Amino acid sequence: MSPTRSAVVPKRRCCRTLNGGSAVEGTASPLRVLCRVVRSMESAVALVAPHCDIVERLRLIPPSAQVRGVWMKNVERQVDRLGLTARYRSYFPNDNFSSLSFYPVSDLLIRTACAGAIVAPPEQVHAGMFLITKGNAEAFMDTLLGRIMLRVLSRDPVRLLEQGLAARRQTFTYGHWEIRRHSAREIEMVHESEYWWIESAIAGAAQGTFEACGIKGEISTTLHDRFNGSSFFRW
Repeated sequence: MSPTRSAVVPKRRCCRTLNGGSAVEGTASPLRVLCRVVRSMESAVALVAPHCDIVERLRLIPPSAQVRGVWMKNVERQVDRLGLTARYRSYFPNDNFSSLSFYPVSDLLIRTACAGAIVAPPEQVHAGMFLITKGNAEAFMDTLLGRIMLRVLSRDPVRLLEQGLAARRQTFTYGHWEIRRHSAREIEMVHESEYWWIESAIAGAAQGTFEACGIKGEISTTLHDRFNGSSFFRW
C-alpha cells in the first residue's frame, strides 16, 4: 500500500471583483474606494462645519444642481499656487475633474470651503474662500469653453459683468442671475437660488475679475437669506 499523500491546497490569486463581474488582480474593490472617498469627504466637512453653514446647505441643495468641473479645478489651481496641495490632497486624494463635465454643486461647496480653511485658519473660512475664488475669471478663460465664448475679458465694467453672467449660464445648471443697472457707474447683480456662498465665494470671484482686468471699483454684498442676495459694483 502506497504512503498517504497530504492534500495540496491550491493557492488563490489575490483578486477583486469589479462591476460587471470581471476580476482584476490587485485592484481595490469599488466599495473600498467609495468608503475612502466618503471618509475623506466627511473629514473635509468636519473641518469647516463649526465655522460655516455647510451642513445646512448640503441638506437643502437639490440633486439637480450641478456645475462644470472648471470651478473645482480652479480650487486645486489656487491651492497649488499657494503651495498647499499636499494638505488639500489629503482630503481629496482621488479627485480628477474634467473642466467641461458637470458635477453636483455639493462637490464644489465642500472643496471651496475646505480649501478656504486650509489657506486661512478654519475660523476664517469665509476669508479663505474669498481668496480661493479670486482666480475664477482666469481659470474660466483657460478653458476651451471660455476661449470660444469670450475670447478675452473686457476692460469695460458693464461688458465684463455681461461676460460673467454668460459664463455662469454655461457652467451652472441652477439658480438665476440678473443685471440691473442703477446708473452709468453702478450695477447690481441679483443672485437667486445661489447655493455657493454669495458673501465670500461669489464676492471673491467678483473682486478677482475686476482686478484681473485692471478695473478699480467698490464691490459690496447684500443678503436677503443664505441663497438670495445681490452684489453691487461701483466704479
